[in-house]
Amino acid sequence: MTTQSNGRRARRFMYTAGAAALMLASAGAANAQQPTGTQASDAPVSTVDEVVVVGTRSSLQSAMNRKRSASTVSDSIVADDIGQFPDKNVGEALGRVTGVQLSRDFGEGNAVSIRGVEPDLNRVEVNGVSVLSTAGNLNVYGGGGRSNDFRELPAEIVKSIDVFKGFTSDMTEGAVGGTVSVQTRKPLDFRAPTFSMTLSGQKLDTLPDWKPRASVFGATQLLDGRLGLMANVTYDNVLTRGDFYDDHSWARLADFDNSPNKTVNYYNQSYSRAVNDYIAAVGSEAACATLTTPDANTLTTAQARTACQSQWYDYNPRVPRYRVWTREDKRSSGEFTAEYKFADNLRGFVTYQTNHRTQQLNDINYGTDFTALDRLNYGPACTRVTPATAETVPGVVVDANHNVIKYTVGNCLGTSGRGGDSAFSISSRDFRYETDSDYITYGLKWYNDRFKVDFLGANAKSETLSQTNNVSVSFNTPGMVVSLEPGTSAPIFTFAPGFSPSDASAVSQYQIQYRPSQSSNKEDQYKLDIDFDPRTTFLTNIKFGGRYSNAETKGYDYGGFIVSPGANLASELDNIVIYANSINSTARVSDTATVDQTAPLYGNAYQTNYWNTTETWSRAFSNSVFGSAMTALPSDFYYGGGALPSNWLYPNFGAIAQNLDTSHFNLDNLYSGVGNDGKTYDQIPYRVKEQTDAQYVRLDWALPIFGLDLVGNLGLRRVHTQTNTAGKFTRSETRLVNGVATTAVVSNTLVEQTRDYTKWLPSFNVNAWLIDNMLSMRVGYAKLMARPLYNYLLPNMTCTINYANDGTAEDGPDSCSAGNPDLKPYEAAQYDLSFEWYPNRDTQFSAGFFYKDIQTFYLPSRTSLGQRDVFGDGVLYYYNSFINGEGAKISGVELTAKTAFTFLPGLLSGLGADVNYTYQEASDVGVFSQLDGSELSYPGLSSTSYNATLWYERGPINARLAYNYRSQYLVTAADQSGNPIIKEPTGYLDGKISWKPGLKGLTLFAEGKNLTEEDESTYAGDIRLINRGYSGRRFFLGATYKY
Repeated sequence: MTTQSNGRRARRFMYTAGAAALMLASAGAANAQQPTGTQASDAPVSTVDEVVVVGTRSSLQSAMNRKRSASTVSDSIVADDIGQFPDKNVGEALGRVTGVQLSRDFGEGNAVSIRGVEPDLNRVEVNGVSVLSTAGNLNVYGGGGRSNDFRELPAEIVKSIDVFKGFTSDMTEGAVGGTVSVQTRKPLDFRAPTFSMTLSGQKLDTLPDWKPRASVFGATQLLDGRLGLMANVTYDNVLTRGDFYDDHSWARLADFDNSPNKTVNYYNQSYSRAVNDYIAAVGSEAACATLTTPDANTLTTAQARTACQSQWYDYNPRVPRYRVWTREDKRSSGEFTAEYKFADNLRGFVTYQTNHRTQQLNDINYGTDFTALDRLNYGPACTRVTPATAETVPGVVVDANHNVIKYTVGNCLGTSGRGGDSAFSISSRDFRYETDSDYITYGLKWYNDRFKVDFLGANAKSETLSQTNNVSVSFNTPGMVVSLEPGTSAPIFTFAPGFSPSDASAVSQYQIQYRPSQSSNKEDQYKLDIDFDPRTTFLTNIKFGGRYSNAETKGYDYGGFIVSPGANLASELDNIVIYANSINSTARVSDTATVDQTAPLYGNAYQTNYWNTTETWSRAFSNSVFGSAMTALPSDFYYGGGALPSNWLYPNFGAIAQNLDTSHFNLDNLYSGVGNDGKTYDQIPYRVKEQTDAQYVRLDWALPIFGLDLVGNLGLRRVHTQTNTAGKFTRSETRLVNGVATTAVVSNTLVEQTRDYTKWLPSFNVNAWLIDNMLSMRVGYAKLMARPLYNYLLPNMTCTINYANDGTAEDGPDSCSAGNPDLKPYEAAQYDLSFEWYPNRDTQFSAGFFYKDIQTFYLPSRTSLGQRDVFGDGVLYYYNSFINGEGAKISGVELTAKTAFTFLPGLLSGLGADVNYTYQEASDVGVFSQLDGSELSYPGLSSTSYNATLWYERGPINARLAYNYRSQYLVTAADQSGNPIIKEPTGYLDGKISWKPGLKGLTLFAEGKNLTEEDESTYAGDIRLINRGYSGRRFFLGATYKY
């Protein structure tokens, strides 16, 4: 997208080559210094089968053996392999697997897509148990509620990871992309008491401090080996930082350049194709003035003319700004297992796993907004700018592709949001998340000569409590010039003298905010699998069983609702309400105020936003607060230099909050609160209850045909799902209060809905050894399903009437945003064909081809369904909700090659490589741009991804370089301005080197992540930057001791 990208990639190539040469040279030099006794181990042995293979080569062989013996298409990683990768959580390890694409947050892997399918549509299980989401409140933070954050799964607890891309009927449903099955160790797996401890320090290049990471593992056996006990405890304190510059989104407010060429052809998904084509056919902006409506039932003539003119509106950046995010993330997890052997054929176990996570985030924003034409108001009369007068506004520069690349903020003052009044702001938002999750898992395994019975039960719960506060300082900046840096689209701010964010005299407003929320999840799940040996030559095994789960997700958000509308339905004055938890305390600065500060003025007692307060501060008092409350960034802005600032002042919450009303900045009203009648009422949570039961049968068979040994399985799974959803319909009004648009709830209704459905999932897999134990061919078919995301199912509906419009622009119908409890599950038919060649036990070449026929899916953003009278009172709203789509198809190829170069002479025999490549594409997607109706790519799908790993292991030295690449992909089909958002390609280089100094059990290591300083960018097309961010390079130094 930018001229800087090619330069960055060239530098990364040089860094990669240099890092590879340095690491391997270091490894070779260190190895060459080892005594002759170590080198003697290279002497040939008489029998290959007697070679004892350990370390990286052993894990390579283990992963290949798991793949070749799997019942369907899969890839595996074993514990030694994870330990060798510079990966600190399961997600980052998964990013090395063919067909798996990793998403990162603050530079850490937090979620994966499998075969182009988003994280919420993949299944993750640990020891067969579903992993609960800890993403936070669905209404506040979004997210589907079905994916988990892999940062909460430390690699230290893992024995193996299998990524199943195919499906067999005994597998739990819920994965359209694939199933990630994580297995941890069991205490009876160990032949002797085992103890391991790892201590390390970690540092980010943009922050000064080192932070600790520690892991302790122990296992032993008692009672003559019948009782095994095991414990693993991990503590991690990760300090991360992300530096960003944004244009945030791109609006189209007016035609600034008066170009005869359209910016886009008209398209509105709410209208019929005939209406869209009619408006798009207009060839000049002047012709729009005489246009008549093509459908009076859909839009008026005035609306049709405005819609027609919008085709010439230029793009402008909505919120140009700089941001600095810091996060301290303390994570502790423990797994404790007891396993008992009742008899040689009967074992039982119980595991308790607990995770605690505390995140403290700080988001510092420095920027302006251009969300309305009022920002350009200028002149002595401060005349408001409209689309009809926008082309005459001074200081606006538009490039040849209709992008505003420079504009001047108007010189008007006196009304917030207009001209230079409060045109610039600096804010600091603190987020605190406390997350706890607990899993109790238990099981029994019994077998005899013909039967094997495996029972698994689990009870899991998680809770996330979130509290955020924000402090912002707004500034009057009339005449400020905002321009976009050529080549990067980074915003540049040029301030008029005396009106900059470093001038106390320019401060116009202080505001603090408080936002608490809570979410919880729980699930009870039970599974029974029975294997029966029929002792026939054709049927080798009959497997059958079932699974039952009872899950619930629930959350309390900002609350506030009308308990009773009172006796007079025509008036709000007698409403009984409970107040909302989203609270603002605001102070406007006045040059004419005669007292330091006025008493806080509350809202209306009969409205849910009553606790919002406003007050007035004098200029002198403001100056004193400003002098004590503003502080510099802890370290320089990563992108600073040239026209971009290297540092700036930002407000301290406590220093400003001590002067404002914070009496309700607490959790007292989160779950219940006192209404304006003095009585206590419960707040209304959202809730989704989901009960599922499944039964299956699977037939394993073996059949020789034409000299080929065919083995396979045929199965059918029945899945029944019942969902019960609860939420509320909310009707709000936005009105101007003291010149500020304020929204309040005017009515609400509780709603609840139950739905159930049954799906049948057939599956078929066959594996043919074309060359005995060397070359195999796999063929697979399966019907797949994944349940709709929780936040899509919630029956919540919020409708807002905007009375703040003062008549300068046309005010059409207002809007409702709603969930859809009737969404159908995501369904797909999948076909697999793969070839696997194992020329020796150290080498694998494989090629896989897959095709997904997605029969039912759901669009990732709400769709406008036209105007509806949703409350039955004759008021029309544009109704927006989630809907199902049909017909998307995804196909792809996956290539893998891995080997150990044991045939090379001397030191080079310790080399090995692992390379994989994935290409995939989607057709008939059915997702269209809201700007022009053009078809978009499948959301979240990167057409290309690959991994290249070079490793070295010989004597006491082990070293790895791992490069992970992912091509661009569609983040969302429409942001708040209707822009489709594309994420640019990324490539990450990680490395690790370890050394065993000679003391038995001791290993020293050094690791580095993002060695080439990769940053990430998203765009809305052309130069229209959404954001660019850098999350730093991370370094680790540490030691592991095993006994």
